[in-house]
Amino acid sequence: QTASSAIKGAIQLGIGYTVGNLTSRPDRDVLMQDFYVVESVFLPSEGSNLTPAHHYPDFRFKTYAPLAFRYFRELFGIKPGDYLYSICSEPLIELSNPGASGSLFFVTSDDEFIIKTVQHKEAEFLQKLLPGYYMNLNQNPRTLLPKFYGLYCVQSGGINIRIVVMNNVLPRALKMHFTYDLKGSTYKRRASRKEREKSNPTFKDLDFLQDMHEGLYFDSETHSALMKTLQRDCRVLESFKIMDYSLLLGIHILNSNVKEKEGESSQSTSDAKRPGGQKVLYSTAMESIQGPGKSGDSVTTETTNTMGGIPAKSHKGEKLLLFMGIIDILQSYRLMKKLEHSWKALVYDGDTVSVHRPSFYADRFLKFMSTRVFKKVQ
Repeated sequence: QTASSAIKGAIQLGIGYTVGNLTSRPDRDVLMQDFYVVESVFLPSEGSNLTPAHHYPDFRFKTYAPLAFRYFRELFGIKPGDYLYSICSEPLIELSNPGASGSLFFVTSDDEFIIKTVQHKEAEFLQKLLPGYYMNLNQNPRTLLPKFYGLYCVQSGGINIRIVVMNNVLPRALKMHFTYDLKGSTYKRRASRKEREKSNPTFKDLDFLQDMHEGLYFDSETHSALMKTLQRDCRVLESFKIMDYSLLLGIHILNSNVKEKEGESSQSTSDAKRPGGQKVLYSTAMESIQGPGKSGDSVTTETTNTMGGIPAKSHKGEKLLLFMGIIDILQSYRLMKKLEHSWKALVYDGDTVSVHRPSFYADRFLKFMSTRVFKKVQ
């Protein structure tokens, strides 16, 4: 527990220092070498002439590509003051670990940002991706790919904790009645017993096919915007030779008879400070998909705040709000994966294994989304 609160405190102090420090630097174009810069500052617990005193062990805080990430934050309309306020003004909330990755996840108290610990390899891979990622976001800020706002490292007592700050895909202010992690693979893709016992389990592909066997229905405009976005995003991932990513899908049932009491109260308090949900550009599900992005007028009249969810219907005709984003894109297709695939292919039918060539992975993922998950209202 102390370790976790020390990590949270060090993250807040470090980001507070580096972002504050950046504001004094003039704006300029991002240059190629900016992607490879690493800046480091030492924060002793007794404080220094540059850094405040604090109650945590001494630590060093590294910021990767500070100017490039500042550019990404500006692209999404995140002002330095808002970024600092979201991350540093209130204690970070630790989420019970959603994945098998062993990462720690924190969410800011205003629900805006997720902070995730990443392995050395993933941090390295993100640094390599940055120039291409930059090029892609410039052409296409409406994307379901993760939006990276900062990459940092806390070094203390000989331990390195690397963290990435990203957009939060599933707002906590709305109850997700179902959450799925979908890869478009059916091999062993069922939530474990341990997962099912959680209060908000994350289900997988086979569970989806069982629960939602008819899929989810959209009006044709929304459907084509969603599929266009997924196709563009998958082509980008394929160009980076990335696989094994998932679509994280949260489903909120609008006319579920159980009125979410706890959901409503937390909603009103968290939004008192700022009107209208997420304040970061293109960060809601609805804004992330291509096209006119109508905010689901049919839905909005009945509920006060859709939190930027995408309106859809279930096969039973229930009105839904969907929240989604592509996650886990930093596991690159390394030699290990190649080896893993070749021996699995001997034992099982190679095509159902979730580890596969990037183009095959993208095609299978898209085919699953377009034929089994997302459908057009006839």
